[in-house]
Amino acid sequence: MASDSFDEPPSTTKKYFDTMIAKQVYFENSKKPKMAILFIFILCVLLLFSVKPFDLNKTALIGTVFLIFSLSMKVHLERDKKIPFAVNFNHPLMSDEPMGQAQVFVWLEADKKWVLLQESRVRLVDNTLFGGVDLVYDDEEYTRIGHYSISNKITTQIKRSLALLNQAIVLSELSNQDDAEELSNADDIERRKREKQDSDLLQRSWLEEESEIEVEGPLAKFINRE
Repeated sequence: MASDSFDEPPSTTKKYFDTMIAKQVYFENSKKPKMAILFIFILCVLLLFSVKPFDLNKTALIGTVFLIFSLSMKVHLERDKKIPFAVNFNHPLMSDEPMGQAQVFVWLEADKKWVLLQESRVRLVDNTLFGGVDLVYDDEEYTRIGHYSISNKITTQIKRSLALLNQAIVLSELSNQDDAEELSNADDIERRKREKQDSDLLQRSWLEEESEIEVEGPLAKFINRE
């Protein structure tokens, strides 16, 4: 299984976080954390007003707690910005009605390049030569795609990235199968139309030849008599 590699993803692609589906997921998942941040902010303000007389140390502590909570929520919400793969405009993540071949590209951090993936799920395996982990196809040979990361530690973020990447690959495969089936059905319909047209044309041609035979017969007899 060969894979095409690029220094930059094609202009007809978008990274996962910029896709339509990812934006919808972000919007839905951000509602509760944003409400929690607003609640903590109001609570901190009430605590500040309740501190009498004004205490700088307590104010700084309350402000620090709010900042730490807000930043942790922000990091959690925006973790998908670092998901290292992209899809083209025909991918289901980009559109409800893809119109062509769906493609998935992955960023290999250790190799510093983008790779166009085949329609096969992927997994990580240890790179015993250079350290870190390689990205391979989940087939019988574990066909190597490239050096994914120099870190041996498989973090929660990496696991999430791999899960979303495999989902994108499966969606790509299903979309392309549906597209191929639609094209096949369209080809069948077009072929039947052509067969009917050819049949009608052949029938007209046969009738015309038969008519010509009927006309030419008496004329031939008349000429022969002359």
